[in-house]
Amino acid sequence: MFGTVVTREDMAKVLRWVSVEWLRANLDRELTILDCQPNVHDYVRGHIPGAVYLAEESLRLSSLGMPHVWLDEGTASSILSRVGVPRNRPVLTYSSINPQVPTGDGVPQCMMAYSLARYGHENIFVLDGGLDEWMKGGGRIETRYPAMEPSSFSARLDRSLFIEYEEFLRVKDDRGVVHIDTRSSNQYQGRSPWPKEGHIPGAINIPWSECFAQENLCLLRPKEEIGEMFSRAGVTRDKTIICHCGSGRKAAAQLIVLKFLLGFPEVRLFEGSFTEWCAHPENPTVTGPSPSGKLFTN
Repeated sequence: MFGTVVTREDMAKVLRWVSVEWLRANLDRELTILDCQPNVHDYVRGHIPGAVYLAEESLRLSSLGMPHVWLDEGTASSILSRVGVPRNRPVLTYSSINPQVPTGDGVPQCMMAYSLARYGHENIFVLDGGLDEWMKGGGRIETRYPAMEPSSFSARLDRSLFIEYEEFLRVKDDRGVVHIDTRSSNQYQGRSPWPKEGHIPGAINIPWSECFAQENLCLLRPKEEIGEMFSRAGVTRDKTIICHCGSGRKAAAQLIVLKFLLGFPEVRLFEGSFTEWCAHPENPTVTGPSPSGKLFTN
């Protein structure tokens, strides 16, 4: 499985979910493991042997006043090189569930996997079930920090994975486009910490969490169930699918399910998501359960 040559015709091999059994069998191979647990203290208390800590937000910063913007290629290269992420070896991401912190929701391992793919890594694994499933299956953890050597990672943006604001504004209402608000139904319908209530007009609502087991949001639901859910919502392979949420992180989780698990050919992340949409006062939002909704005015 290691060393696979990846082509555009076989994108599913860029990023794959693997089981705890697979990891147990491959733990001693040349595999870089990134612990993306929501708090560094979680890592200190225990992590998969050999794992190095890299928080999910390490690759995003404010830019020109906008929060959570993915870093430029040079800065991302420097960070990934510092923690020892190679270009020519597989990388595995995992996280854990921690209800004590907002980012303990299962998303970090998906966010980091998306970010690696965004910056051009082509051999990424995500641990299905994360650390919780690893420990449930008797997997060993340790508190020793690995001796990591810096790498020479050089980022190359994969622009097929994301869409920027101006292009999103231009194409979101096209006949062949479906855009999905992956936030919770409450936030989609109106209850929101953002400056505007509701959602972007035309967006359908499929919460990201519906792709995962409710008892462990790092653990995928059966592939067939996920596919049926999207099919019922009219998300089909002939469409360009654009995922967005509040800040891009939860939509990134849904993107990698659609593109790399289900194999949908055209899936992109509106990275600025609802935060960037609301930053433009002229942009409307609508409330309620339907895509067209009721115009929100404040």
